[in-house]
Amino acid sequence: MTSKKNHSIKHSPLKLIIPSLIMFNYPSLGLSAETLNANPAATKLPTPTYSRAPMAAYNFMMDDALLGNNYEKPVWNVHDTIGLPKWLSFGVEQRTRYESLSDAFKGSQKGVQSQGGDQQIALQTDFWLQAKFNKFRVAMELMDARTVGSDINTGKTPNTTNYTPFPSNNASADTWDFAQGYASWADQNVLNSGYGAEIKVGRQTMDLGSRRLVARPIFRNTVNNFTGLRARVMAYDKWQFNTFATVPVVRYPNYNSVTPNPNLLNNTKWDEEDFNTWFSGGIFEYTNLYKDINAEVALYHLSEGDNPLNPTRNRNYLTPTIRFYQKPSKGKFDFQAEGMGQFGTVRYAATNPTTGHTNYANTTQLHEAWSSHVEAGYSFELPWSPRFYLEYDYASGSSHWKNHDSSGIDGRFDSLYGASDFDFGPTGIYGAFQRSNINSPGYKLELSPTKDLSFKLQQRLVWLASANDCWGGNTCTAATTPALVDGKSSFVGDQLGFTGRYNVNSSLNFDAGWYHLFKGEFAKSAHTTKNTGTYLTGVTPPPGADTDYFFIQSQLRF
Repeated sequence: MTSKKNHSIKHSPLKLIIPSLIMFNYPSLGLSAETLNANPAATKLPTPTYSRAPMAAYNFMMDDALLGNNYEKPVWNVHDTIGLPKWLSFGVEQRTRYESLSDAFKGSQKGVQSQGGDQQIALQTDFWLQAKFNKFRVAMELMDARTVGSDINTGKTPNTTNYTPFPSNNASADTWDFAQGYASWADQNVLNSGYGAEIKVGRQTMDLGSRRLVARPIFRNTVNNFTGLRARVMAYDKWQFNTFATVPVVRYPNYNSVTPNPNLLNNTKWDEEDFNTWFSGGIFEYTNLYKDINAEVALYHLSEGDNPLNPTRNRNYLTPTIRFYQKPSKGKFDFQAEGMGQFGTVRYAATNPTTGHTNYANTTQLHEAWSSHVEAGYSFELPWSPRFYLEYDYASGSSHWKNHDSSGIDGRFDSLYGASDFDFGPTGIYGAFQRSNINSPGYKLELSPTKDLSFKLQQRLVWLASANDCWGGNTCTAATTPALVDGKSSFVGDQLGFTGRYNVNSSLNFDAGWYHLFKGEFAKSAHTTKNTGTYLTGVTPPPGADTDYFFIQSQLRF
């Protein structure tokens, strides 16, 4: 690790709080014991405690170049067992998850049969290697994501003979590929200024701000990664700034119109950078803007183009965001308020207004959308450390989504490369709700009987922001199974969920959950549609029974 002896602290040690790159529902970042012990000014601070890593591959976060060790080191670890030198880090992680889904949440959903039960076992295996040379680092992460044990009908299009070897998309499978591979330089005290800086070049994953727009997914089996340049500067007791210029990495084989039936498990193809698409932006985070209220502002730019193996909608978006939040603390209220706007253009297949049929030409529409998240909670000073909070999410939809003429305006919010599980529940073979065309209040209750055992109860009522728009994604095409009910009802349903986690130690964790969707009128009567809004023919009617989803998983770290 980079020497910390020259790191100076200009202000009171009590102000050494770093704006978190991960939303406060996840482990917050903090200074390591090494950093504190290396600073005479920090010797009066209490011994820090380390958070348990999420239920996903996170060995790469064990040693932050500027902040030190944020997560508890695996008690069983390869590095110490085989006596590797201090300049070399090596970790192995394996997650196994069993999932079961009954009565799919949308009628005629491609990829999951709409009646009966479906199941799968999702496997995520990860190897992490990093070498440190003074202020320089070289790192590599190799990941294998795949599924086994799926029901034979899980990848079958209802009422047809079309069969796609499950999984039918690469949100579940990306076999043996490099999730990260980069070189970086970091200095915790640049020119004795008290500021830390880091520059990272290469393929990398990112968690920024609340993680609602840029995230390395936790529950999903595969990750989002990007290739390019990222720069980070921080004043340890006040603010932090991240900026990046990257191209997204496309997971191959890919499930799209070019390759509609790929065998994702048996056909090996390296992931590739999409050099026709650019994703860039910056986020400024300020700690204790007023008392213990933190703030952040961000601006992201996505400029998307086609390549022969990855056709796109040519999204060209500017997405500004602003967030204020107060971290949970026992005996205190906390809150979070985030607003996200989105402006630009997007391409859709043009529709003939006379016949309603899709033309072969494409048209570009203006894009104007927005989303918000608000929550307010209280942490009680009681046994089991209960925290109760109310929350509300809104993401705009398009009121006339069937009109793909250039005169129309697309209003469906796009969550870019964000994660949704911490707000709307698990993804996997469930993933009923996304941050698109949604209007949803809810509440959560968190309990921790012991430091190693935690539970969460949550409930959400879900309406569509626009009853005439589709449900379930920001593309609204048959490939992503949109649904339409002609505006008769916008109530999708009532989702109830219960999860629990048990940490055997810092190397072995277990997690389980059950979600039940009490279907509303929209979920009971919605049909899969074409781009034009006409119903697909010969498909199974939507099931009337409520949806049940269950999962249990283990995470093993070495």
